[in-house]
Amino acid sequence: MRSWAEKDPKTEFKREGSRMFEEMLETIEDRVTDIIFKVHLEAGARARNVWNVSQTSHDEVGQFAMAERQRAAAQAPQGEVKVKQIKLEQPKVGRNDPCPCGSGKKYKKCCGKNS
Repeated sequence: MRSWAEKDPKTEFKREGSRMFEEMLETIEDRVTDIIFKVHLEAGARARNVWNVSQTSHDEVGQFAMAERQRAAAQAPQGEVKVKQIKLEQPKVGRNDPCPCGSGKKYKKCCGKNS
């Protein structure tokens, strides 16, 4: 049917899908609104705090935490440790430099081809 009216079927399906999606969103909004307005709260009911944070403590956990802190303090570096800088034995070969193997070709055409 859509192609008989000389309209692009893909465009028509996009329009129809968009329209159906918008209708679905409106239906959901209506249903949610209806449900919210139908809710009745009892007068004597009190809302309790669900986010009430309770704390528990175990003596064993405290001992493990103390031991962990002591171990971490013992492993902490005393002062700054100097890091050795890595030096290359040979200078880095550029892609357009002659190949170090002695073939006379550029590095990128010889040994650097697979790099």
